[in-house]
Amino acid sequence: MIGLGLLAAGLLALSISAQTYLPMRGHGHSFWRMLGWQFAAWSFWPLVTPVVWRLGGRLSIERPLPPRHVVQVVALGALLIGVHTALAAQLSLWFQPFTPATAAGFTAALVALFGSQSVTDILVFLLLLFVGSTLEVSARARQLALRESRLETALAKANLEALRLEIQPHFLFNTLNSIAALIRMKANDQALEMLLGLSALMRATVDREPTHVTPLAAELEFVKRYIELHRARYGDRLDVRYVVAAGCERFPVPTFLLQPLVENAFRHGLGRRAGQGRIELGAAPSPDGGLRVWVGDDGVGLSPGFDLDRDAGTGLSNIRVRLQQLYGPASTMAIERRVGGGTMVTVQLPPAVGLAEASA
Repeated sequence: MIGLGLLAAGLLALSISAQTYLPMRGHGHSFWRMLGWQFAAWSFWPLVTPVVWRLGGRLSIERPLPPRHVVQVVALGALLIGVHTALAAQLSLWFQPFTPATAAGFTAALVALFGSQSVTDILVFLLLLFVGSTLEVSARARQLALRESRLETALAKANLEALRLEIQPHFLFNTLNSIAALIRMKANDQALEMLLGLSALMRATVDREPTHVTPLAAELEFVKRYIELHRARYGDRLDVRYVVAAGCERFPVPTFLLQPLVENAFRHGLGRRAGQGRIELGAAPSPDGGLRVWVGDDGVGLSPGFDLDRDAGTGLSNIRVRLQQLYGPASTMAIERRVGGGTMVTVQLPPAVGLAEASA
């Protein structure tokens, strides 16, 4: 930072020296003496810049400005301007920039310089205060943005962990009841198969990496295991269809996106009606390069007057929060009645850009 200040001092010294020398070229003065004097004198300000910036940064913190800070600004400004003027006067005696004319003495040089450069010194001091204040405001804004980002990340991880824990007990009892019923029916092979499937699903839930996004293929693999456990309850009454367009499997989607949607289809759709039930999971690319994911069922449908903002349960609310944190307004989730009965939940994801940071 001091290097940049010295560069600015050099440019200012060059400008002042040129403006002074050119009209006086026939007087026999040395341009290099003038330049050396001006650069040595103006190098004072880069050296004291950190002090002025700290004061400017402190001024930006407190509003309204306390009187003692006003006194500090005036006192420091007067001190620095006085020191700079005295330094420039002494340097003029050493450099003798107007040779063959020589300086009359320190006092005369001090009076002359105070009249000629005091306004410039005041402007430089105020400019440094302003820059220091601006840098402090900018630094605080970055710190607040970083803090907010970390808080949002922590919240997203907390929500993800809550969802991970919710999956385990939410349908665990129903599955164990189904296993117990199979044992009572002496269907030991089916009970063992279902118990092994439950163990594999729980292991996948617990051991899964706590990333915010995962490929759609991994989500589908996980939810297929989940659905297979429900088949023990529904048997041949359950028809599951996967409508996934080619190439969508690698698209990153929020972790645990599909399971809560499928769980809602079972609990609030198929679970409230008798007979054959159908669930459809689909994914297709959108024109903007994003992905549209949907889960539909032909169950009882939405209750009259259903409002997503007001009536969403834990699963849907959790998904909406995570979508907002990951993508902001670029993603949407909609829930509506299907034509012919049932419910359709559609999630629109933006193009997979900048998700490396989100998944970290």
